[in-house]
Amino acid sequence: MRRKNKLKRDHEAKPTNKIRKGKPKFSKTLYTQKFKAPLKKTRRNEYDPNEEARLEKIVFGDTSDIINNLESDEESIENKTNVTEIENIDGSKKHSKEVAWVDEDDATCLVKDAAKLKDQKINTDAPGKLYKDYLQHKYTQLVGTPKWAELKRVDKESDDLDDEILKHSCYLEKPKVKNLPKDIIDIKTLTAINKQTHTEGPIVSSVEFHPTSTVALVAGSSGILSLFQIDGIENNKLATMQYKKFPISTAKFLQEGTEILIGSQYYPYSHSYNLISGKTYKILLPHGMTNMQKCEVSPDGKLLAVCGRSGEIYLLTSSSKELVSTLKMNTKCRAVVFTPDNKTLITHGDGSEMYIWDLNSRECIHRAIDDGCLTCESIAVSPSGQFLATGSREGVVNLYETKTVLQDRIPVPLKIVLNLVTSITSLKFNPYSEILAMASNKKHNAFKMMHLPSFTIFSNYPSFQTNLTMPETINFSPSSGYLSISNRSFSAFLYRLKHYGNY
Repeated sequence: MRRKNKLKRDHEAKPTNKIRKGKPKFSKTLYTQKFKAPLKKTRRNEYDPNEEARLEKIVFGDTSDIINNLESDEESIENKTNVTEIENIDGSKKHSKEVAWVDEDDATCLVKDAAKLKDQKINTDAPGKLYKDYLQHKYTQLVGTPKWAELKRVDKESDDLDDEILKHSCYLEKPKVKNLPKDIIDIKTLTAINKQTHTEGPIVSSVEFHPTSTVALVAGSSGILSLFQIDGIENNKLATMQYKKFPISTAKFLQEGTEILIGSQYYPYSHSYNLISGKTYKILLPHGMTNMQKCEVSPDGKLLAVCGRSGEIYLLTSSSKELVSTLKMNTKCRAVVFTPDNKTLITHGDGSEMYIWDLNSRECIHRAIDDGCLTCESIAVSPSGQFLATGSREGVVNLYETKTVLQDRIPVPLKIVLNLVTSITSLKFNPYSEILAMASNKKHNAFKMMHLPSFTIFSNYPSFQTNLTMPETINFSPSSGYLSISNRSFSAFLYRLKHYGNY
């Protein structure tokens, strides 16, 4: 027993080198210093507007610097002196291209100095001449002026920004053309405008070209309106709108080609299609109007003239379609047309009298008798304002000088055309006032074109191979390059008039 107690005491007294297993024992003092001490508060940045303005000026620059730079650029353009001037033989000076790089030694290096540096003899009669001029003269003699060094003169008119925009592929500029030869017209048959669809209806009532781009609309009795890209080869379809149970009698471009007005002879409302947004709006016609079968747009695009049922002519604003005024004839109105100066409206219908209305006072200022006409079906005024044509139900086309119609009670026609024997349902002048096209939807191939001012009918069209069936409407493109004729057999034919421009 004593021995066991002694061994136990000895064992407790002896130091041990063994590593103790388990969690380490941390000092309470260190733990208190590390985790019990108060935390330092982070400094919060205060808003300094001056500092922010300084940084913005460094990154984005100062607005006054932009204005100063613009002024300096203008001054540098005005004060350019590095444009060389070449003196002609006659003593006059012409400007050449701006020098891209200038070597200062060229102004001092002479031919004799270059000969000494190269240690060779240079054959020249003027050793005191500049070496630069000597090399330029020698190069011109051997090679000539290269194409890249030729100066291209640009007219101020063609350098105008507006003209550059108009020359874009989607926009048009009226070309300068020579006078159209008479007797025979150079015409070529192209792919029909609506060849890809043929769904506009059996009666294609409207064909019209866009005033500023190569686009055309086709609409008909089935209530479908289609837009096509005109190229004469494929005439790709751009869009199609369908108006159920709404046979289209007329479709017109409005607001410089950004809107299409669609009217019908059966309903007292119309539709408006916006080409920019692609949306269609239904528009109720003003009180008293029962349809929109025949509608004409003024040359400035501000007014619409619609024929009524009992001799009324309704004047509407093209923007809001609100009623401006109502004119009244003694007989039924069947045709209306505006003069190119937007001052006068000419109406015609049952009876032999043409009514001339002043658009400012909204009053009838004159009435002229149409020679030999009992009932008028169509009327047209040339874009130049020189000619006025009327087409009667008896198949007679009278061509007048517009002045005589506006002044004389019984004007004498310049030409009476008797080539067609059925009712003249469509008359159209081309934009250059050199062609008068006339058609009748009552007879097969009843179509003729007359040359102005010789008053001769083109003899080569339509030919024996032409198949127009019953021509309904006629329209020319803005530069007379294309002619379109719709019919009562689902088609809108397209022809190329080679004398004029592409569109």
